[in-house]
Amino acid sequence: MTEVMFPLLGPLLVFGLALPCLALVTKVVLLCVRRRESLHLRLRLRYVLIVASSGVPIVWLISAGLHQAESGRILAACIAPHGSDALCVEAIYFALALVGFAALLALPRLIWEQVLLRGSTSEAACRTNERIARLIRGNARLRPLAGCHVVRDASRHTILTVGFISPRLVIRTSFALELDDESLTAVLHHELEHVVGRDPLRYFVAWWALAINPVGRWILNGELARWVLAREIHCDREAVLAGASAPALANSLVRGSRPDSGGPVPALGVGNVAALRLRVGLLLAYSEQRPTHCCRGPALRVALALLLFVSLLPHSIGTGLLDLLHIASERAGGYLIGW
Repeated sequence: MTEVMFPLLGPLLVFGLALPCLALVTKVVLLCVRRRESLHLRLRLRYVLIVASSGVPIVWLISAGLHQAESGRILAACIAPHGSDALCVEAIYFALALVGFAALLALPRLIWEQVLLRGSTSEAACRTNERIARLIRGNARLRPLAGCHVVRDASRHTILTVGFISPRLVIRTSFALELDDESLTAVLHHELEHVVGRDPLRYFVAWWALAINPVGRWILNGELARWVLAREIHCDREAVLAGASAPALANSLVRGSRPDSGGPVPALGVGNVAALRLRVGLLLAYSEQRPTHCCRGPALRVALALLLFVSLLPHSIGTGLLDLLHIASERAGGYLIGW
């Protein structure tokens, strides 16, 4: 029983207290810089801070727990007795608890993506698949999408790009049938920007960071929605610059966002009416005045590099913060046992 005290209470303190507090601090920081920096810097900073608010402490604690266990130091904080050469099993169990919880939250999304990538074999789906392949072959800019599309008859989403390792776009058969070639080509240009920018990985990392922090997700969900909207607007802009028809893409957005018998569905990143109006208005403006290129910021690379750097820190600066958490868990457990 004593060996599971820290592995049980430690994660409870992390997920119930530390992560929500960090999310609140992140929210305050984002509100402070909202009007003080350039737009592009704010967008990159928003993404990095959202990921870091939950990802950094989790990655550091996992690394610190493994390092403390393998080093065998600071065993005075442990309730369980250890020999001079014994591993600190409490630190191992704590790290495994964090890894298991984080992996458990990510697993359903990974399974969902694999299910989506199973295309339909109906006659309409096959014809649609051939039509998309023909449009891709006929447009040199769309060639990177060759062989990277799946057509499904049944899908809640009209079209989206999935696969954080090998991005592929999934399109619903009925949605493709509604579009003429010009509109479908415009949609493909938009999704190509998601593929080139590895947005499925971007979205997965941000989603994972908030999934492991339920309270923080409630605090930062608005900030993430603003970043996602900005990213979709960026893809609209780049699609038009690549040769897509702005009015045709606007038409696709409206068609894909119409409610059906099952209720509204997200299409091309549209999550609400206000976002749809903004994007359609910008696209119609692009048809009158050509937009300019927007730099592709290294937000994803910065976030991943930060997580990698943090994972290495405990091996050089020690595990002092983990020791404090360990001691706090032991004392909290003592109070609970005393009750």
